[in-house]
Amino acid sequence: MKIGVLFAIYNCENYVDECLKPWFNLKKTYDITIACTSGMFKPYLELGFEPKNKGTLQKLIQYDIDYLISTGSNSLNDEIQSRDNILNFLKKDNDVIWIVDGDEFYTEKQIVDILNFIESTPDTDWYGINFKNYTFTNEFFTSGFCPPRIFRTDRNGGIDKFYFDNHINYMDGSDFITKPSLSIPKNIAWVKHYSWLNDDPRTSEKVKYQNIRFKDGCSFKWDDNNKQLSFDENYFKKVNEEIPNLHQEIDIFSENFTISFNRNKNIFYIENVTKTQDIFLKIFNGHNGILLSSKNLNLYKNINLFYGFDFEKFSEIPNFKKFRIEVSINNEIVHHELIYI
Repeated sequence: MKIGVLFAIYNCENYVDECLKPWFNLKKTYDITIACTSGMFKPYLELGFEPKNKGTLQKLIQYDIDYLISTGSNSLNDEIQSRDNILNFLKKDNDVIWIVDGDEFYTEKQIVDILNFIESTPDTDWYGINFKNYTFTNEFFTSGFCPPRIFRTDRNGGIDKFYFDNHINYMDGSDFITKPSLSIPKNIAWVKHYSWLNDDPRTSEKVKYQNIRFKDGCSFKWDDNNKQLSFDENYFKKVNEEIPNLHQEIDIFSENFTISFNRNKNIFYIENVTKTQDIFLKIFNGHNGILLSSKNLNLYKNINLFYGFDFEKFSEIPNFKKFRIEVSINNEIVHHELIYI
């Protein structure tokens, strides 16, 4: 299986090495072709932003990238055209196209395990990747982001082009979204993603870009005075969704399930279960350590579970902001985190 990796890396000087090195370490062994587009998308220029890519390019040219396109302010393409230019180079000679942005950090093991998973599921046309989205700082993250990232090239007449973000059409005129797909399980790869950080120089511009690119705008807002990012409550009201929980690892963190809290329903969800197992769940007040609830639970692979409370809504308790979650199996702690609500 020949792998074509489509990188989009702009204004990511501090991320280039961590992003690229695992791929180059595996390049020859796994027959990987690496192509990259590096330039500011045209709407950024129309918003009045200056190009900020020299440091990134200086890093990129140190790698033996098979095909590199860099665009300056007089030759800018939009996001779709930028990716299509690279896609056209990769799609003819590779069995799989894998999309990677400059703030996504795979380990070598994750790449190899994903390739093994792809080979074991030949009837699947495309795959989503679960990203561990670090948010505000690199101590906190959100889960649940699993966008399309990997496409087989021998399906539906072959890949034609992008039509939005990471969304493709096939040569037979069909849309990828209608085709057989799988999400790579989190216990195979839960990929580190520096998506929305206060100290990332891209963040404030990214908010403005998404506000014009997406129908419902951006789910974050940026405070220019304090140089700080926050969730945009108006966005979540508009799309009728809850603001995501922030998670923080304490000392051990399982990738065999995800625990989240629904403020409106006052319940916990246990989702993305990757193996059948019996657990003992403890839920503590994250402020004072008081045990709020505990229960033995039977988890079943690919089955979601909810666990509710019959007393006062935690979201309505003044100054209540976090739970501490502890999960044990056979008296051994396997999961320990804080969930901020």
